[in-house]
Amino acid sequence: MENDTIVALATPEGEGGLAVVRLSGPQAVAMAGQVFESRRFGPEMESHRAVYGILFSSNKEKETSYPVDQVLALPLLGPNSYTGEDTVEFFCHGGRMAARMVVAACRKVGARPAGPGEFTRRAFLNGRISLDQAEAVADLIHAESEASARGAIRQLLGGLDDQLSAIENPLLELLSRIEGSLEFVEEEEVGVPADEVIDTLKKACAKVGELLAMAPAGRLLRDGIHVVLAGPPNVGKSSLFNALLEEDRAIVDDEAGTTRDVISARLVRDGTMFVFHDTAGLRDDPGRVEKMGIDRTWKKVNEADLVLLLSDSNKPGPNPGESYEAPIIHVTTKADLDNFNKDNVLSVSSTTGQGLPELWAALDLAVRGFRLQEAVAMGVVLNERHLHKLATCRSDLEILIHELESTEPGDEVTGTMLLSILSQLGEVSGRIFTEQLLESVFQRFCVGK
Repeated sequence: MENDTIVALATPEGEGGLAVVRLSGPQAVAMAGQVFESRRFGPEMESHRAVYGILFSSNKEKETSYPVDQVLALPLLGPNSYTGEDTVEFFCHGGRMAARMVVAACRKVGARPAGPGEFTRRAFLNGRISLDQAEAVADLIHAESEASARGAIRQLLGGLDDQLSAIENPLLELLSRIEGSLEFVEEEEVGVPADEVIDTLKKACAKVGELLAMAPAGRLLRDGIHVVLAGPPNVGKSSLFNALLEEDRAIVDDEAGTTRDVISARLVRDGTMFVFHDTAGLRDDPGRVEKMGIDRTWKKVNEADLVLLLSDSNKPGPNPGESYEAPIIHVTTKADLDNFNKDNVLSVSSTTGQGLPELWAALDLAVRGFRLQEAVAMGVVLNERHLHKLATCRSDLEILIHELESTEPGDEVTGTMLLSILSQLGEVSGRIFTEQLLESVFQRFCVGK
């Protein structure tokens, strides 16, 4: 399968000025020559230089052919292509039919339809990118904010791989020395000093811990900062929700309990994506239907990254509930109706806009504590797979350090455990992989990438 020549539309299907069809594999150039007619396309053509011509579709049984489109053909000869193998990209007219006909013409001469992420998978298998860089490609495609896109491109350029190499290289050198010492007879005493081994392991453990500390930032860059508006009924949650979004998304009414379900909306502001959630009012002794909404409110509150805890400026007081896991920003509403002031409480009016700049400043300050910009600068946008492997790696490092400090297990046991730790790190970068691992990574890719 990996030796097949594959073809797919590399741009979204639909109306547009241009579409790109990618043909990649050992027969890519030969197949392109069967469908593309141009005097400058042939054995002497120059890689990475586009040429103009006509693309034809042929019917071998009827020995007929007909022109499909005027296209530019861009030959990208391996190993200097995205996939690392010979590739030809056809730039045809946009629209649904033109691109489909180009793909069909390539299939008629033997190209197989590409699977999801198969081009990027080949790039990984051919050593063009690491596995974490391949995942960054998917993150970049799915990015919904500037910060998310910048983090993905930095990881694609090798940010996380650089961090992993800084951990792996000293451990690989240590393993090499330990394995080398096992070749000597015991009397020669050439083993690596335990203090040196422990010091190297502790440094690696600390660096893994630094990466793990960046894990929440990776999730927030991908999914956005989830901000839940909570408080008693009729406190102004829906009004503030609409004011923050600068559009009417939630129904506002003087009747308490208007909001019975969670209403969510995304907003990208200064390159960062926020996901705001308007919720049902929290109060004692609600009706059956209202209680269902309150239960959903508490579920959202417990999942939140930030909570805006609202109270009425005319009726300041504690809000229902006992504890909140996420950071809280206390907000009083309807400031245009009263001059309520209290330390550490923001006073806002959704009607006049009073206090909204200060509320955004408080939100931005809270977001800075999530270290998003640091993750972007480092190119460390960890996902759940990375997190699981790195957590296992840190745990194994801590176990090995404890064993060395207490029981001195010997070079053979130390070497075996160290090899296992390096295997965990290798699975993050893809230096060590299984077919099952690749399937789980590339199944989230679109066809054509």
